[in-house]
Amino acid sequence: MPYLRALAFFFTLTGAFIFFVPLQALARRRGWPIQHAIQTRFCRAVCAVIGIKVDARGALPSKTPRFVVANHVSWTDIVALASVYPLVFLAKSEVARWPVLGLLARLQGTVFVTRGAKQDVSRVNEALADVLRAGGDLVVFAEGTSSDGAAVLPFRSAHFAPLEAMAARGEAPTLAPVAIAYSDGARRIDVGWYGDMSFLPHLWSLMKRGRTLCHIVFGEEIETSDKDRKTLAAETHARVQNLLASHARNRESPQSSCFETVAAQPPQHEDGL
Repeated sequence: MPYLRALAFFFTLTGAFIFFVPLQALARRRGWPIQHAIQTRFCRAVCAVIGIKVDARGALPSKTPRFVVANHVSWTDIVALASVYPLVFLAKSEVARWPVLGLLARLQGTVFVTRGAKQDVSRVNEALADVLRAGGDLVVFAEGTSSDGAAVLPFRSAHFAPLEAMAARGEAPTLAPVAIAYSDGARRIDVGWYGDMSFLPHLWSLMKRGRTLCHIVFGEEIETSDKDRKTLAAETHARVQNLLASHARNRESPQSSCFETVAAQPPQHEDGL
């Protein structure tokens, strides 16, 4: 089966470069609505060929544009989320240079940030505000890095600033918390790509694993008026933690929980998007 998945992945990417890339580039340039369908269907195909089944619970709030804040486990978070909704992502600048994935990220209008460069924050926040003012739904992984998914790391408040500024002008988008976790159907699993891992061996391990469930839990919107960025970051962090805990309780069995808790701080992997 992993060999068939690898072959399917190769043909999916080949087809993307032949058909998807030129059509999506034209659709984005012309503003055609088909660009959204192209994104979601391509991401669904990628999930299928690498063995990820998306288990989405709930939905994003109906009021747009939406500022979506999620915890971050792996690069596959992006593909899984974009298989459900057409979204624009905030990602680290290194992603733009990744083979294949970098080109696709740029094609989707991803906003890139230089990690650790405080002087870049204002430029990035203005770019995020531009996406929202244009009606786009934006995803920020507010931990700023990824972890093994056992707990939610503190949310950084820097990129909540556009919400604060837009609220002051009466044009605040909808703040939507989202929780992401992975399991094999019974236990939480780590699907992260981090440290000294090479991408191809990591991808091969995903394909060999078989079916991996990506659980996406959409929460209710958070009121943004009269709140500063630090308050919004703390409130959203608490909401995402509660979504994960609630989902874990709902999936508990006499044998084990899909998402076991750990006493120690989870390891942080510097591949955050």
